[in-house]
Amino acid sequence: MADQSSDSSLQSVSRGASFFMAGKGLDNGLRFLLNWVLVRGLGGMLFSVYTLGLVILTFAQVFTNLGTNQAIMKFVPKYNDDPLKRRRMLGLSYLTSLVGGVTVGVGIYIAAPWITQFVDPEYQPYFTDVLRVFAFLLPLDTLISCFGSLFKSLEMPEYQVFIRNILTPLLRVVGVSVALLLGFAVIGTVAATVVATVIVFCLAVWLIVEKAGLKPKLGASRKELVEFYDFSLPLTATQTGQVLASKVDLLMVGFLAGAYITTQDAVGIYKIATVLAGILLLPLSAFSQLFPPIASRLYNNGKMDDLESLYRRITRWTFTLGLFPAIGATIYAHELLVLFSDSFAQEGTSVLLLLVVAQFANASVGPSGYVLMMTDHHYLTLVNQWLLGVCNVVMNYLLIQQFGLIGAAIATATTIVSINALRIIQVWYTERLFPYSRRYFKPVFAGAISAAVMVGTKTVLEGYVTGLGSNAVVAFIHGAVGGVLGLAAFAGVLYLLGIEQEDRDFFADNLPT
Repeated sequence: MADQSSDSSLQSVSRGASFFMAGKGLDNGLRFLLNWVLVRGLGGMLFSVYTLGLVILTFAQVFTNLGTNQAIMKFVPKYNDDPLKRRRMLGLSYLTSLVGGVTVGVGIYIAAPWITQFVDPEYQPYFTDVLRVFAFLLPLDTLISCFGSLFKSLEMPEYQVFIRNILTPLLRVVGVSVALLLGFAVIGTVAATVVATVIVFCLAVWLIVEKAGLKPKLGASRKELVEFYDFSLPLTATQTGQVLASKVDLLMVGFLAGAYITTQDAVGIYKIATVLAGILLLPLSAFSQLFPPIASRLYNNGKMDDLESLYRRITRWTFTLGLFPAIGATIYAHELLVLFSDSFAQEGTSVLLLLVVAQFANASVGPSGYVLMMTDHHYLTLVNQWLLGVCNVVMNYLLIQQFGLIGAAIATATTIVSINALRIIQVWYTERLFPYSRRYFKPVFAGAISAAVMVGTKTVLEGYVTGLGSNAVVAFIHGAVGGVLGLAAFAGVLYLLGIEQEDRDFFADNLPT
């Protein structure tokens, strides 16, 4: 019975993951294209200005959201049998996000000239206007994020994927491209981004009304207010710590670039390295789409064996699916950055390598953070996120002064690896759940063979493709040929070593024939 329940939960998670993998794959491609268009259209320095403005909004969104995303995924499935309470919790989420978004957006608009004083002097002529235009994104983007969480909690991942991973990046690519073709500079591209978000918001509202079938209701009782904010407000602090632990590096590069980093493209280089390394998180992000509400349900129903089985299998899958892109990004780090700019490759290769290590550590621990959160250990996640977040700020400040751009990558990679090691320990200590076994030998061996194939291919091609075109063309040929052969080797070795029986049974039962 436990195996059947576990497979049923895994089927729901896998359904969400399949939609998300398809959507996020397209999302990654579109965001890659968006960043490529921005770098080529604006140049490295103005792209850095655009990126730094978005990073500040990322920090601000923690306070506009106030943990409502996770609260939706917690309370909507929890009160499935109490429709009225469910609607009041949803109404409280929307109202909290709207008030937070407007309040923080107005604050950023007013404070923009003051914030501008602290950025690289090269950015200052543009930054106040950029930040003020971006401030209009906050309430819209916060509510769009809530809509996505509602679809996730209702186990309707296709709509969340459509809104966040297809519609949003697609309209931003179109808007920014049109702005650049019309001759607009950085302010025009920011305005185009805001217009694209307005369109996404309108379409998201329509989808919520038509498809979700769950209308929010105001008028939560005092008991419900306490229950909601007792969960969401600690998560706000947790998410703040998470941002400090994982994103403060880019912010500090922007604020310290003028004094300690020689290149004015520093933020842009670091942003592209972050985007490329972030591809490794695609499998983890995919399986995490429906994992939180299902984990919450299993835990609340006392089905810990099912939760452990789900946790173990998803962690092994995210490790396996993240391993090949990690190896490929390591071998072809220089070539990936050359696609954007030769100067990006000269300054950013070491940064990319360190961030790849960090993000592979993320992929390797599976949904451990969500396991802690959905088993009522959100105060524990608050403590360790803030501890590590503060350490990341201190390390970035010291290492950027000492080593420049590479110092930020060293600090953040160290912090992310530490966070994930700590999560594994905490999950074991609090719930006695552990995701690893000898079954990891097969993907590790397959990864070693694929690495040898890609290194050999790169060495052989070197004498044939040099001089065939620009550096970007040569880099593309290297990456395309080596990537295809490496992927074939990785998949082939996994197949020859044998697919795990539990995976065979699961896919035989759930894949269409």
